[in-house]
Amino acid sequence: MKKFWQAFEFIEDIVSGGLLSLGVAMIFYGVIMRYVFNDARSWVDEISQYTIIWGTLIGTSVALRNDHHIKVDMLFNVLPKKFQRYVTLFAHTVGIVFSFFLGFYGFELVSFTHNTGQVSTDVGVPLYIVYSILPLTGILLTFRFMIKFYEAARKAGKVGNVSERR
Repeated sequence: MKKFWQAFEFIEDIVSGGLLSLGVAMIFYGVIMRYVFNDARSWVDEISQYTIIWGTLIGTSVALRNDHHIKVDMLFNVLPKKFQRYVTLFAHTVGIVFSFFLGFYGFELVSFTHNTGQVSTDVGVPLYIVYSILPLTGILLTFRFMIKFYEAARKAGKVGNVSERR
């Protein structure tokens, strides 16, 4: 089972980084084509935006996994250890609820755009494909927040400050 999770995390890292790199490379290609060869490609801007957005949203799961997200812990650090635990559990609960709604309403949006047949303006990409990152991100983040919640609840008696693992 450990190998499965290592492979899953590896794929998550590669896909996120790959999409970001591909988006930047496409932007570079677009700039070279526009200013060196005087041949602008309209598809480059649209597709590069999609790949960067997809890479960033998948990267939020990676950031949460590695505790590389933005935290304001000035007040958190002055709380007693017992309250830190409750604040951490509450924060992970809010994260689970938010991620669940992101996935649910993202799926609703994907269904709507699929049923209405909407496509992008320049390239004509079906928008349900573009928007499918929303339910995927919701699923990944719900999964990550549930793991964080479980770890925080399990370590309740052992370690008071869950954020010490940085």
